[in-house]
Amino acid sequence: MPTKELTSYLFLGEEDFLKELELKKLKSRFLENTTRDLNYNVFYAKDKDFKLKEMLDILNTASFMSPKRFVILKDADSLSDSDKESVLFYLKNPKDSSVFIIDSKAVKIKEGFILEASKLAKLVRSARLTDSEINIWISRRVKTAGKKIGADAVNLIKENLPNDLRILSSSVDNLILYAGKRPDITRHDVEKVIYVAPLKTSFDLLDAIEKKDVKRALNIFTSIQKYKKRETELLLGLLSWQFRMLLRVKELLKIRNKLEIQKELNLYNTKFDQMSRYATRFKRQEIIRLLGEILKADSDIKTGEALPKFTLERLILKMCS
Repeated sequence: MPTKELTSYLFLGEEDFLKELELKKLKSRFLENTTRDLNYNVFYAKDKDFKLKEMLDILNTASFMSPKRFVILKDADSLSDSDKESVLFYLKNPKDSSVFIIDSKAVKIKEGFILEASKLAKLVRSARLTDSEINIWISRRVKTAGKKIGADAVNLIKENLPNDLRILSSSVDNLILYAGKRPDITRHDVEKVIYVAPLKTSFDLLDAIEKKDVKRALNIFTSIQKYKKRETELLLGLLSWQFRMLLRVKELLKIRNKLEIQKELNLYNTKFDQMSRYATRFKRQEIIRLLGEILKADSDIKTGEALPKFTLERLILKMCS
């Protein structure tokens, strides 16, 4: 059974933005700024160099001049069966001085490791928002800035952006900034700030990649990069979202009907039609290969090994090869 004050958390779901918000709260509560780096460790179960013993040793080490030690395990679904058993063993008797966060992309709690972990840790759900929840989320975000937004403007945002809170948050913040001192955010504002860039253009890029049209793909990227520097940064996230969604749609089309898939993936009619069309045009192994290229580019940018612009250009060349 868990200790009186739970020191273990299971972050469940695909919405990383919500996980980051919860993580920020926990770090603020349990870590001292001056010694944060000495008490904060992140492990990735997918990494070939991942060593469970190293992670457990750190979990069982007392924190240094801080209320708690912080350990995060990413990609927990990728643990081997023996490692899963060891993690569950730790959860049954966790160290009071350590906060252990297990991060899983699983959407539902099923049998096995996730079910057992959910009984021993505090569950933090981070599911994609539903259609109506996105309406509420956008309205509240705008309201906190002292503004209002109309239903037609909200619908236009949803039509042109993926169901990803990190992208939605950045775009709504840009709208608030663009509106300046005006109290209302209008459809015209959305058309100016959002409509011409993210998803519509990235679908054009997806089409060029599918057709192996290198010249057109690079021209599309160049136009995005010239239009807005911020969109260059968002493009990688949008491509990642598109190919992950393509893979899921391709698999679900074999066993579900359109309405069931739309409900499960929170896709609106226009997006579903686009995704299903491309899902039939890309082979499964090709989608997996391209996802791997996207993840590598993302890692290179985050680790500072390459500049975003040149990394994305190389990525596009590889995706069109």
